[in-house]
Amino acid sequence: MLAVAGGFAVLLGSAAWGKFRDAAGFEAILSDYRLLPGSLVRPAAAVVPLVEAGLAAAWIVAPWRDDAALLASVATAALMVGYGAAITANLARGRSWIDCGCGGGEQLSWILVARNAALATLALAPLALTGAGNPAWGDLAMALPVFAAGACLYLATGALVANAAAMRPWAEERS
Repeated sequence: MLAVAGGFAVLLGSAAWGKFRDAAGFEAILSDYRLLPGSLVRPAAAVVPLVEAGLAAAWIVAPWRDDAALLASVATAALMVGYGAAITANLARGRSWIDCGCGGGEQLSWILVARNAALATLALAPLALTGAGNPAWGDLAMALPVFAAGACLYLATGALVANAAAMRPWAEERS
């Protein structure tokens, strides 16, 4: 539970921070998705990082509070499914060149849809562990390497998406 909670706290906290730092850039990305009426883009661009920051805080508390774990798990899974649906809608319309808004400058791809599905599933995992008691030092010792491996896997998929996007013009030129 600690590894999942720590991972989502860092992921959502850093995502929120990036959107707060470049609010205009995130608003432009959200507008590029063409899923919201123009009048709702600015309010949505303000709300999304607040939701992400709130969920990051909930994940920090989740290992010690079952109600926080329930909120963080379900809301994060819903957020990841929503992000995946937004990416899918644009890929279905052939709009793969859009920045995903994930903070890494990644273009939309089916890998991102799969990553969001995996994250949504992982977000629900702590629901099976609620009521297990407060974490102990041994739990922390086990959580750190699991967290590190998860972070490496997440970063690797980001690099894979970025490399695939960079190679796309080269592959098209060769065919």
